[in-house]
Amino acid sequence: MDPQAKVTKAPKAQPSRKGKRAWRKNIDVDEINETLDAKRDREILHGEDDNDEFVIDTKASVGKKLDAKKLKMTEILTNKSKIAPIRSRLTKKKVSGSRVKELMALAGHSLTEKKSEKRLEKDGLVKGDNVDVWGNEEDSPLPDIYKKTAYLSVTKPTKRPKTLAESSINLTLPEHKGTVEKDVVAGKSYNPSLESWQELINKEFESESTVEMQRQAMAEHEKRIQFLIENMKDDEFESDDDDEETVKTDEEAESVPDEEKYKLSINAPAKWKKKTKTERNRLARHKQRTELEAKLKEIRQRMKELSRLEDIEKEVQEKKEKTQQKHTKEKKHKRLGKNEVIFKPLEVKLSDELTGNLKNLKPEGNLFYEQMHKLQATGKVTATGLRKKRRYAPKIVEKHSYRHFK
Repeated sequence: MDPQAKVTKAPKAQPSRKGKRAWRKNIDVDEINETLDAKRDREILHGEDDNDEFVIDTKASVGKKLDAKKLKMTEILTNKSKIAPIRSRLTKKKVSGSRVKELMALAGHSLTEKKSEKRLEKDGLVKGDNVDVWGNEEDSPLPDIYKKTAYLSVTKPTKRPKTLAESSINLTLPEHKGTVEKDVVAGKSYNPSLESWQELINKEFESESTVEMQRQAMAEHEKRIQFLIENMKDDEFESDDDDEETVKTDEEAESVPDEEKYKLSINAPAKWKKKTKTERNRLARHKQRTELEAKLKEIRQRMKELSRLEDIEKEVQEKKEKTQQKHTKEKKHKRLGKNEVIFKPLEVKLSDELTGNLKNLKPEGNLFYEQMHKLQATGKVTATGLRKKRRYAPKIVEKHSYRHFK
């Protein structure tokens, strides 16, 4: 290679601008700052221009209109007739004064006369006292019965009766029919505490279990006695000893001498008859059966009284309290009338049925029955039983078709 040959230099690479200040930082903005300062001074001295604050919109807002597609039905129903339609009769919009008077007279109104004068012409003048609508009620007139006879007299009451101030007497109810004083129980809540719920469960269980256990015991005892009465037979206690007793009686008859057999007396000689074993067994069975029947009757009577067991316990407790403490007697009523207070069902939830929120709560009870129970228990309403429906006598009719089959 020739050493004198020219050597071409490689292009110089651009240096990196990383970390260096941008050229925009070095632009001269003195003129812009001077104009801005001058504008600020002008605003401080003379205030801002109103034209810059408000803009008046002179152009109307143009909404984009969408051409609705015509229905085929409207195209068919459009009037395309070349003949012009018949015009309606032209009427004047304004009505004359004379016409107005005629129309008002037909309607029963008058523009000139007063309403009160027209009323007087129609009904006549009516004389009446002024009545205060918001005042006290007027006294009711005296009935005709008191006017006819002199024996009956009426005196208007001047004092309020004492019975209005007295509260109604609460009835003494058994536990299974609920109470009025403690209607709100914490254990009946949808989210009760463990103590209140457990207390309610125990209380209701005790009141119901005692009655149920006694009822079951009475029913089992009654079944046992009924089984004994049905299965008892007359030949149950008989044995082979009866044959021996018959042989003995024959031997005794043979041993009697002939002198005693034949006597002048017409009547047979009196003999002391000893009861046989079969007769004694029969009497024993009869006695046992009568005792069982008496027991069964007593059990049935107890079963009837079991339904009102709590009432009997209350009566016994009241008698004890009366003997121990002698104080002023309080009015207590078991019931008003012949019917008892309406039954109030149990409102106890088991652990599985308890819900922590109102969303999953199932409605229970009946507000109408609860209100009626409260009114009846407090003595404000008398308890009424089920109304018996009227029984009609059966009407027997012989049909015409039945006569042919006789």
